[in-house]
Amino acid sequence: MRGVIVPLVTPFNEHYSIDVPALEEHIEFLQKAGVQGIFINATTGEFTSLSLEERKFLAEKGRELVTSAFYLVGTASSDTFEVIELTKHAQDIGADYVVIAPPYYCPLNDDALFRHYSMIAEKTDIPIILYNIPSCANPLSVSLIKRLAAEYSNIAGVKETIDSVNHIRDVILDVKGERMDFKVFTGLDQHFLNTLILGGDGGIMACANFAPEVHLALYKAFQERRFEEAFEHARRLAKLSKVYDIASSFGSAIKLAMEIRGFSIKPVLRPPYIMDGEETKEKIKKLLEEVLGLNQ
Repeated sequence: MRGVIVPLVTPFNEHYSIDVPALEEHIEFLQKAGVQGIFINATTGEFTSLSLEERKFLAEKGRELVTSAFYLVGTASSDTFEVIELTKHAQDIGADYVVIAPPYYCPLNDDALFRHYSMIAEKTDIPIILYNIPSCANPLSVSLIKRLAAEYSNIAGVKETIDSVNHIRDVILDVKGERMDFKVFTGLDQHFLNTLILGGDGGIMACANFAPEVHLALYKAFQERRFEEAFEHARRLAKLSKVYDIASSFGSAIKLAMEIRGFSIKPVLRPPYIMDGEETKEKIKKLLEEVLGLNQ
C-alpha cells in the first residue's frame, strides 16, 4: 500500500443519521478518481461522535463498497478492550488494515502506550497502522514507534499527522531504516511531497476528499521523476491546506469545500462540532477558486 489514501468524511442527514446514499456516491467517486486507499471511521469522519454500532455498520458498508483500493478501518478508542473489539471486527469483515490513534483524554507515558498497542497486536492478526496525532491524542515518540515495529510484525506502519519534518525524517530513518516493509504516511496534505522525498510511502490526507486529482497528479509525477511538475502540485497542495486555518475544524473545512465543489454530502457535523457560516464558506470558496480554478 502506497500513494494517496483518503480519510473519508461521514455523510449525515439534517437530523444526524448516516446518509448512506451519499457515502456510496463518494466512495464510487474516489475509486473512479483512482486513489490507492480509502479509510473509513477516520478523524475526518468524526469517529468520536459515532456509536460502536455505527462504526461497525460503516466498516461493513465500506468493505462492501471499496473494491478497487486498499481498505482501511479506524478502530481507535480510549478503551483498550473496545479497540480490540473493533479491530477484530475489521479483521473479520476483511479490511486490509486498521488505523489506530492512541488513547485520548488520559495522559499516558510510553510504557502505557506500548502496553495498549501490545494487547491489540497480540489479540489480532490484521496489519495495524499507528496514528500519531499529538494535537488530539497522546503523542507517539519515535522510540516508541521503533519499539513497537521491532516487537510486532503486524504493526505495519504509521500515519504521521504532525507538523514536523524532523519527526517524519526520524521515523523514516530510524524505523523504516531498520524495517523496510514499515510504511510511513503523512496525515497533512502540505507534507506529502517532502514525505515522499525522505523515503516515505504516501499520505492519508483529508483534502483528497474533494481534490484527489491534485494529490494523485503529484504522486504520479513524483513516481515518474517529473520533479518540476511534482513541485508545482506540491505548491498547490500547500496553499490548499490553508483551508484548515480558515475553518474551526477539519470536518467543517472539508464538508464546506465539498459543498462548494458540488458533492451531494450535506454540510452537517454531529455535535459537539459545528459547521462554520457563510463568511467562512466564502473564504474557502475563494481559496478553491485560486488553487483549483472556477467550476472545477
